[in-house]
Amino acid sequence: MSSDKITFYNAVICPYAQRAAITLREVGAEYETVEIDLSNKPDWYKDINPELKVPAFTVGGKHIAESLVLIEYLNDRFPEKNLLPKDPLKRAYVRYFIEYYSSKVQSEFFKYVFNIKAENAFADYEKNVNGALDRINELLVQQSPTGPYFLGNEYSLADIAVAPLLARILGFHRLFLNGYEWEAVKKYPRLAEFIKGITERPSFKETYIGDEKYVDSFTAKFNIAKP
Repeated sequence: MSSDKITFYNAVICPYAQRAAITLREVGAEYETVEIDLSNKPDWYKDINPELKVPAFTVGGKHIAESLVLIEYLNDRFPEKNLLPKDPLKRAYVRYFIEYYSSKVQSEFFKYVFNIKAENAFADYEKNVNGALDRINELLVQQSPTGPYFLGNEYSLADIAVAPLLARILGFHRLFLNGYEWEAVKKYPRLAEFIKGITERPSFKETYIGDEKYVDSFTAKFNIAKP
């Protein structure tokens, strides 16, 4: 295993950076954090990541970026932490779950907030996400009838990748949509247990900026007003 110390370029507001922050804690890596102001990125940061996004790592003088790449790198570097199953099919399910959540839930959330004043925007969001959550519940039950994580009792990259994104949507629901809850979460105990499990994990709570700061920043950045 490489002993090179990691420099972690972070922005606590960013859910993708939080993926890396959680994983660094879970694997017990030695690292130092450099906080990047996303509204005023330093000129030197383009030499770390030309796309100017966070997160990024510097390891042994070399730079690497993109959150899913970074968390897989940490899994490969610290395989004893078992953040991916050894079984190739289960690893594939973890990766499928991450992609499904991103394309079917996260994308619908962004579609809604960027068209929040459009007719039927909320109704479409509600319908499409609840439908996607039906399938997510099936995937959860397929892996294990009980949680609290995607793989049951086994915490994995599936949980790490989804938690920062999902938590921010739920925070938006609580503070911006007057506590709105998805019907699917009320209907499926396995789904509700999963959400609770990933958002109450210490490594998540220690790295989360909090609902109020996130929602204030998000709505100000995109100039979103309550519908």
